Amino acid sequence: MGRVVAVTNLKGGIGKTTTVVNLSAGLALKGARVLLVDVDAQGNLAMALGIRPRRTLYEVLVDGAQPADCLTNARPNLDLLAADESLLMAQPALAQRPNWPRVLEQTLKPLHANYDFTIIDCGGSLTVLNINALNAATDVLVPTTVEPFSLKGLTLLLNQLMRIKGSNNSLCAIVPTLYDPRTRQSVALLDDLRSQYGALVTEPIRVNVRLSEASALGRSIYEFDPRSRGAADYARLVEHLSSRWGFQARLRPTPAAPPASMSDPSPNGPPVTPPPPAARPEPSVPPVVTGAGSMLSLSCPNCGGPLQRATVAGYRVAYCDHCRYRRQELVSGPRR
Repeated sequence: MGRVVAVTNLKGGIGKTTTVVNLSAGLALKGARVLLVDVDAQGNLAMALGIRPRRTLYEVLVDGAQPADCLTNARPNLDLLAADESLLMAQPALAQRPNWPRVLEQTLKPLHANYDFTIIDCGGSLTVLNINALNAATDVLVPTTVEPFSLKGLTLLLNQLMRIKGSNNSLCAIVPTLYDPRTRQSVALLDDLRSQYGALVTEPIRVNVRLSEASALGRSIYEFDPRSRGAADYARLVEHLSSRWGFQARLRPTPAAPPASMSDPSPNGPPVTPPPPAARPEPSVPPVVTGAGSMLSLSCPNCGGPLQRATVAGYRVAYCDHCRYRRQELVSGPRR
């Protein structure tokens, strides 16, 4: 079973959906299989990913549709179980069921084996579905702006988490968002947050207009502007949580090199060199490419063909279109 991560806060406008999109996109780019579940009737998750799903969570919860039949593929390694305003009508129906706090958990259980991470985007209040999301979660991730009212709401959320789950052990991280290091208040409140919650507080996500621009266009920040501060901050968050959760990036295994020669079927025939293997189409690198995949002077160590270069979610990736060789390393350099 993969991890089930509820991304929640009882206050709206603090970057929950932005965090869900860019965290999940970063994990998917590292090779993780990620399922996104939207339990907010506003349906912002599909909009932020730039997709229009045909089927939604309502059909699963109320109409009894199979969850796997209602998924929408959003990106490579990234699927979405979307929501829309119809979800408002699902909550009264769920509240009548005897097992109502666990309906979502039971609904998602058949999908767990197919994904490394199931990330649930919760709404900004303690609704029936948000309670379901917390009960289903193995980990709770809390984005919060570095503002007085948001920090007060964080205390309320942790009290509710204690009431619903019996402890706060599932709280895996508090992510400060919309952080402006130029203001004294932001710096002071971040220090207070760290003194109160210690290692649970991650490095902050700084204010960056490119994040809101990316969401408006239905793209992750890695696709929209992978050299921005927002991309750097979310790539750092992906690395931090990947390490915390013990997930290692999955690179496609390097194919074995073909033998240099093989014997001719005729016993007296000279050895012949086999023809090179037919080129197999490489799945396109996600559209997080800078430099238009410009050619490098380096050659592929497997087949000798030219390597191409791309920048993907904070990594510099060298890859070969012929034999599927791939190598990656962290990018360092100036950020906007």
